[in-house]
Amino acid sequence: MKETTISKTNSAADYIGYAFSAFGGLGMEVLLLILETTLYKQASGAWSDLQVIIHWLATSCIWGCFGVILMKKLPAAPGNNLQKKNLILAAIISSISIIYTSLVWQGFKPAIEFSNLGAGKFLFQYIYYSLESLLIVLIIAHGQKAFETKFGTSKPIPFGGIFLAATWGLVHIFTQGGSTGIDSVIQSMLFGTAYLVLTKNYKISYIAIALMFML
Repeated sequence: MKETTISKTNSAADYIGYAFSAFGGLGMEVLLLILETTLYKQASGAWSDLQVIIHWLATSCIWGCFGVILMKKLPAAPGNNLQKKNLILAAIISSISIIYTSLVWQGFKPAIEFSNLGAGKFLFQYIYYSLESLLIVLIIAHGQKAFETKFGTSKPIPFGGIFLAATWGLVHIFTQGGSTGIDSVIQSMLFGTAYLVLTKNYKISYIAIALMFML
């Protein structure tokens, strides 16, 4: 007898769970830090360059695993329906983000980090940033889908950016201080808006948001 396969349609609760899972993936770095500080018997500020690089690589691997799993939970990316106006708006939003970051850093962020870290550490930190960007996009994409599914709307409201601001953004207040937290909230809204402007195509949005985050 032939079996009938019933495909499950994800609910709003499913998507919000995936968004929280991506956020939890970012939080795994905290557990890794606890393990490493116990192993090294010293705070992260006293680590050698090699220990810092190992931390970035280990964190990147963890984030990559979460990313691979959660990308499979996303609905199919929309077709290539990007128009010139979408790309222009995305470029404007990206420019605002980069200018804002440059004002906060009082200079071009990659140049400052390259000067502070040197070529070797700079390379590994930006690998780390690339995986953090992936989970940021997944938080936005799943968060956007969760609220659209819940309220039955596809209006251009950056729900994903709001969810990112309420999680990844606000947690920076407790871990890195109020100023950094506010910056992260502002960037969260810019990331979420860019995702909408790029027609919720998470593959193209990843490129734009990663550049906004890194630059």
